[in-house]
Amino acid sequence: MSAGFTFTCDVEDHRPHGAAPLRFPDATRRILEWLVERDISGTFFVVGVEALAHPRLVADIAAAGQEVALHGHRHVPLRELSPDELAADLDAGRKVLEDAAQRPVTGFRAPQFSLTAEVPWSHEVIAAAGFTYSSSVLPASSPLFGYPEAPATPFRWPSGLVEFTPPLISVGGARVPVGGVYLRVLPWSVIRRTLTDQSGHPAPWMYFHPYDFDPHEPFHVVRDANPLFSPLQWIGRRGAFARTAAVLGDRPGAPLCERVSEVADAAVFTPR
Repeated sequence: MSAGFTFTCDVEDHRPHGAAPLRFPDATRRILEWLVERDISGTFFVVGVEALAHPRLVADIAAAGQEVALHGHRHVPLRELSPDELAADLDAGRKVLEDAAQRPVTGFRAPQFSLTAEVPWSHEVIAAAGFTYSSSVLPASSPLFGYPEAPATPFRWPSGLVEFTPPLISVGGARVPVGGVYLRVLPWSVIRRTLTDQSGHPAPWMYFHPYDFDPHEPFHVVRDANPLFSPLQWIGRRGAFARTAAVLGDRPGAPLCERVSEVADAAVFTPR
């Protein structure tokens, strides 16, 4: 089974509305405890406004030996921002995270993997803001924000920014990233075959949200998602830690900031 996967987590507010109980800080701390018990260090992409509201949580992530990276100051897809708005968003979010974590922030993940052919200029803005790497591209077709023309393995943008693309699971005619709802609901035979197929993928990673490990969260229709898809967000949460452990194996990958050197020779991808 493939080893070397980096654990990554997108820390954002999953609530249907502001009056609902706040769950993601406690869920995030349970994940931290699980990782620390196993001496695993990964990357936590934190939304800036949530860091502003919960600076202690960001400090706890850093104190647990995890990398703190940015998931946008606001959880807004890149296509909804102009270049100037993206630059301001990156600057605001990075300052908040660095103040709370008391360490440099060099990584960025666009909300909903929304770095696509619609926003070919975005990598230049991200690089100019001082980020070393991005983890923002889904190199496959998707009803949301896929970029099927992008390379399937990590690459460099012309700006010099490193892009960590995810290993993909083939399900019928679809290709989806390793992690989240897909890791929870797909048959283990499919996951195991994917791990074997991806054994040569440089710097592989898996992604989650705090709610993936929160089986007691009351059901609600997920914001900005197809209502028919919402029940899937609750399936398999009780087994999420066990499946995560099986994918990470006995040689989990380092935080993404430490894996940039592993893809130093990656080819440059120039958008059309």
